[in-house]
Amino acid sequence: MIRIETVDSLQKLREFVRFPLRIYSKDSPWVPPMWSDELKRLDPKQGPFFGHSDAQLFLARDNNGQPLGRIAAIKFNGHLQIYNDRLGFFGFFECINDQAVADQLIKTAKKWLNQNGLIKMRGPASFTINEQIGLLIENFNEPPTLLTTWNPPYYQRLLETAGLVKAEDLLAREVILSDIDPQYLSRISRIGKRSKKISIREANLDNIENEIDILVKVYGEAWNENWGAVPISRDEFIKLVRELKPFLLPECTLIAEYDGIPVGVCVAIPDINSAIKACNGKLGPLGLIRFILARRRTDLIRGVVSGVLKPYRNKGIESAFGSRMLNKLIGSRYKRIEFSWMLESNFRVHRVLDSIGAQTTKRWRVYEMDL
Repeated sequence: MIRIETVDSLQKLREFVRFPLRIYSKDSPWVPPMWSDELKRLDPKQGPFFGHSDAQLFLARDNNGQPLGRIAAIKFNGHLQIYNDRLGFFGFFECINDQAVADQLIKTAKKWLNQNGLIKMRGPASFTINEQIGLLIENFNEPPTLLTTWNPPYYQRLLETAGLVKAEDLLAREVILSDIDPQYLSRISRIGKRSKKISIREANLDNIENEIDILVKVYGEAWNENWGAVPISRDEFIKLVRELKPFLLPECTLIAEYDGIPVGVCVAIPDINSAIKACNGKLGPLGLIRFILARRRTDLIRGVVSGVLKPYRNKGIESAFGSRMLNKLIGSRYKRIEFSWMLESNFRVHRVLDSIGAQTTKRWRVYEMDL
């Protein structure tokens, strides 16, 4: 017997947040969240998402009250305002290896979304396309990098058997920095210097709030034609930047200007997931020491964002970004860079990554179904 409960109390919310510990052992590649932050994020009274949109969390239990799985049904108003497609999302999906439990969770999310006037469901997304999204379906041996997901292989079978079908695949591509051809670096350096109107500068991390408007504008406009794109709000961007600020590198947080106008951004962040795993998502006195020590050992950096406003593309800015950042990273403590995630269908970006020998290392799938 499977019982589905609405998460409507602090006790149930804590069970929802901690449920993944039943699925993932300490030896799995999965990386826990920072537990206190995750509890706030999922609390309707504190989470920024609930300031503009709505979601309902559900827990599945057995007859003895033991949690078996969890899911969130998500009504993201930002998406609906742009696409007007009556599409909702599901996310935070975790489940034991039992098809009946998965079916009940999916059925419950579908029912809630339908009752809220939606006719299609997409996911997993936690909460939006600007956060963690997609189900890992390739390469389960490597741990996830910062802000990406990891899940057991059987999740794919659970979702597809429940009737979900592919909407889009997202890819991670990685390259060993020392393997990048020096002639390629020399060529993109020359391209990036062709126009004297182009200048690349480091973002002012000491006063990053003053750069927020530039980052929000470029992020919102540079990707607005991509599949499923929804601009991130200024408040959400401020929150994200403040959380990541201690880990940002000046040489990898770049702003492009064309004739003095900010027109592009490029950001890569050291992967701190190994440090989060080392402290098990808790920054107590001992956890903080473990976090710091593990952070010093990481040799992987994740390329998170690189975009240029449409009128200024193909003028050499993209090459200037690549030349500036790669030349800084080669020979540094960082040995590898992962570019993630990218739409499988973004052929323009994949051609660039082909030219530096980047290999596809991970694949996440976004699913959807009619309600």
